[in-house]
Amino acid sequence: MALRLAKTYKMKPFKKNKSRIPNLLWILLFLIPFMGYTQRADTLSEVIISANKKMEEMKSINKIDVDLKDLPVTIHSIDKKLIEQKGAIALEDAMKNVTGVRTRNTYGGFQHFHLRGMEQFVLLIDGVRDERHNISQSAPSTNLAAVEGIDVLKGPSSVLFGHSALGGIINVRRKQPTSIFKADFLASYGSYNTRTIFAGAGGAITDKLTFRTDFGVGQSAGFRGLGSNYTNGYFTLKYKPHQKHTIQLSVQANDDVYSTDTGIPVQQDGTLVNGMNPLTRYNDPQDYLKNKRIDVQLRYEYKISNNWSISNIASYFVDDINYFSTEELTFNATKDSLVRSFPFYFNHQTKPFQNQLDLNGTYKIGKLENKFVLGYSFNMLDRKTYRGTISGAGKNAIISVVNPVLNQGAMSIADTRYQARMETAHGIFAQNWFNISEKLKALIAARVDLFQGDYFTDLVDKDRNITSKGAVSKLNIINPTYRAGLVYEPIKNLSIYSSYNTYFKPTRNVAPNGDMFDPETGYQGELGLRYAYKDFISVNVAAFTLARTNILQTFPGGVFKNIGTGTSKGFEVDIQANLTPEFSIIAGYSKANTRIEKNKDDAFENPNVGKRLPFAPEHLAHSWMSYELNNSLLKGLGIGAGANYTSDNFTNAENTYKLAAYTLLDAALWYKFSKYELRFNLNNITDQFYYRDAIFANQFFPGMNRNFLLTFKAAI
Repeated sequence: MALRLAKTYKMKPFKKNKSRIPNLLWILLFLIPFMGYTQRADTLSEVIISANKKMEEMKSINKIDVDLKDLPVTIHSIDKKLIEQKGAIALEDAMKNVTGVRTRNTYGGFQHFHLRGMEQFVLLIDGVRDERHNISQSAPSTNLAAVEGIDVLKGPSSVLFGHSALGGIINVRRKQPTSIFKADFLASYGSYNTRTIFAGAGGAITDKLTFRTDFGVGQSAGFRGLGSNYTNGYFTLKYKPHQKHTIQLSVQANDDVYSTDTGIPVQQDGTLVNGMNPLTRYNDPQDYLKNKRIDVQLRYEYKISNNWSISNIASYFVDDINYFSTEELTFNATKDSLVRSFPFYFNHQTKPFQNQLDLNGTYKIGKLENKFVLGYSFNMLDRKTYRGTISGAGKNAIISVVNPVLNQGAMSIADTRYQARMETAHGIFAQNWFNISEKLKALIAARVDLFQGDYFTDLVDKDRNITSKGAVSKLNIINPTYRAGLVYEPIKNLSIYSSYNTYFKPTRNVAPNGDMFDPETGYQGELGLRYAYKDFISVNVAAFTLARTNILQTFPGGVFKNIGTGTSKGFEVDIQANLTPEFSIIAGYSKANTRIEKNKDDAFENPNVGKRLPFAPEHLAHSWMSYELNNSLLKGLGIGAGANYTSDNFTNAENTYKLAAYTLLDAALWYKFSKYELRFNLNNITDQFYYRDAIFANQFFPGMNRNFLLTFKAAI
């Protein structure tokens, strides 16, 4: 087993003024050979590609090429146009436009997503799992330079993508090669010295080989000094040697750095102690969060015939998250000073290899048309988490609430141990869609997963050489999941659908005696109605009941107990309308009543039964309206405006600390001329003060005040 050697970490303050923007020179040097390069493309071919584009996007998240109106699922898509209009740079910013999704950001860079009140979800990158989120429920995500769109499949999807998908699936779609040369450039500047540059290009190298490349660099001093630096690059090459064969290689890498945030300690009623400034970050300026990642995907598709094809996706990524933060802030008796009582360090090194093999086809039994997929997935995860001792003058420092001296001396880290997760997962699934009649469709699917894991803790010296091996705890699970649904279309453009889906998630918890535990399980029942008329209007209404059962929780002393069943019952409404070629509306509302329902362990009486799940607002709403003038005098001038509403929600299972409800108003003004665009975004127009998130129940994160973003875009 190869272990990376590491010296004792000497922590340095976050360098807010260190610019990565000069990296743009490398981008320009890369793009110069392609500038001015164009290739004639067959017009009819482009029309065909455009007509099938949406179905191909749905296939990556549903495994079959069936129109959404004929599927018993709820899917919400965010396209590049909306992402750009709202000036979204990070994934969490884009996800605020999805109905029923609560976005969170803790410690400065860890992004969380609650779907329909549940935090358990799976993030996909072009249909491939990002394993970090289902282990820790959160992870850093780089900026959206290479992103074309985002699709969200609501509810359990373990039958398609394996364990841990209860609230839903988030699939990030990256930009793809095209036969026509395209290039774009985006530069923005905003509040807190926020600077971003995106640049990309793609086209045909030969008649059989196409490419796409994108780069993103950015930095910000940040609200409350929460600084960040992003650098990422993406390159994909598609080779089509024959009409029946397609090979695509994609590589993406990022190197991102954040200063961390541990929030503002509040009192039981949510108020601040005397003299506390909510704009002060009380954690140590030496704190850091660093994420380096390289992600490789290799895809192959073979068209056996007009009706049948085989596809295989192999993926491997190396992800390194290095983190140190003086997390917990504890008041002294007089509440005029704080103790940084829990300095916390870890280094996650995650290396998953994944392979997904699918057989897709269309066949008939008599007059009954069927679309079928049979798949086998293999996942192998190697994850090591290094931890160590923290020493130095700054450890457990006491700082004044008023006019604090934040730097209390240097600290250093020496590694002492690592916790290992060595997992393999095999999954076999089959799914069939039935076109029973013009008005009636059905879908059934089943899957069996074999999940195996070895978990142990080894002691290491400061150079990460193993000094003592720990006992190995083993987990072996065989778990079936399934989905079934019906779609009824009483009239043209109207679909009524219902479905039932199941879920499971390995607990991965090891008791002090080495015991492992049964997996979480769950289900969703859903009833929906969908109306769509061309590109004019689309309305989706869905009612659901979600349940997460066999929940395991850690209590003081390392004791694990089954605390009950968490449920979420509610409904969603989505509206997208292009009322005229110039005027469009996107709006959504969701209600989710979440509760801890009951106990599985009769020997343990859970005092939180009947309480709401943490960070699960009962009401969420969003809207965005845009209008673009097309008359000759003001052609290209556009305006957009919208709102996001989050009702109050609790930060702990006891429901003793509450984040108050808030509404944020945003607007944008843009002007398009020739191949260029200028845009001005103004967010939180009313400058509302609000708390967006929390850790340790009582350490609240203030949301960003009024801020702006000015953007220039060029497209070839």
